[in-house]
Amino acid sequence: MKSKRRVSLKKILSNINLSKAEEIFRSKYKYIPGKKGRPPISPTGLFLSFIIMYLRMESYRDYHAFLEKQKVWKQYLGFKENPDIGNFSHFLKRIGKKTFEQLLTDVVQQLLQQSFLNLHIVAIDGSIIPANLDDPEAGWGWDHIEKKPVYGYKIHAIVDVNSELPIAIIITKAGVHDSTQFKPLYNKMKEYIVRFPTKFFIADKGYDASYIRKILQKDDTTPVIKAAHVPFEPSYPEWFRNTYHKRVSVERFFSRFKEFLDLKKQRIYGKKNVELHCYVICTGMLLVGYFNQQSGFSPRSVKSFLRTYT
Repeated sequence: MKSKRRVSLKKILSNINLSKAEEIFRSKYKYIPGKKGRPPISPTGLFLSFIIMYLRMESYRDYHAFLEKQKVWKQYLGFKENPDIGNFSHFLKRIGKKTFEQLLTDVVQQLLQQSFLNLHIVAIDGSIIPANLDDPEAGWGWDHIEKKPVYGYKIHAIVDVNSELPIAIIITKAGVHDSTQFKPLYNKMKEYIVRFPTKFFIADKGYDASYIRKILQKDDTTPVIKAAHVPFEPSYPEWFRNTYHKRVSVERFFSRFKEFLDLKKQRIYGKKNVELHCYVICTGMLLVGYFNQQSGFSPRSVKSFLRTYT
């Protein structure tokens, strides 16, 4: 029986600059050090707690018990007292999804600058995330893999095919067509400062549109997109087939991502809350993937870190 490899989250975080995150979090609070008033529970500690919580696939209650047993973690996260469920819910409302989206963007930019992530070859796709049937903001969509309707949301993502980790994500209702989110996702990707531009952009037949090809070609990016609505299967050159095969990277990302985000188990309702949790989980996956590489392992082995934090 294989032994589970254990990892220190402290080592992951020591290689990522979270000073900007701390500055952003502090700006959301009115407390000023040295003046009257009760200081807030460490906002950075609460943010990191969400990453730990979801990577361990734990509920608030389970995580609370974890901190009670692991006193060292409570000290490391800057908690004088063990935070309760109310502290976490208030933190999410105070910080907001836009802040978490910005933090994800900042982490991606740092990892691009450190050459951990690379935009030379990227892949795009969308995947449905099942939601609770009583969530009023979700919608019905068709799951092409399971061949059945699914009620929920859809995550649209661009991933680095080498690390199989997210570069940009957008959350919509399940029924939204993948191609409609190409422009906003592509624009997000173009905002990053990179050393080398994107050379190949991989997508399935759902993105076969003339405007998409024109946008990519204008940026000197080769679209690796299979043709749709043709009477017969085209004969693609070998370089195209070899490159297109790397599209599996985005499918693998969705598979790992969904293991961490179980909306029904977590009882998450509302598009903003779903977006918020998606940003937190993607940030956690990036940090774990980065630590894997620094430790000599594959950045793709995020899946193997379930419940293995020490």
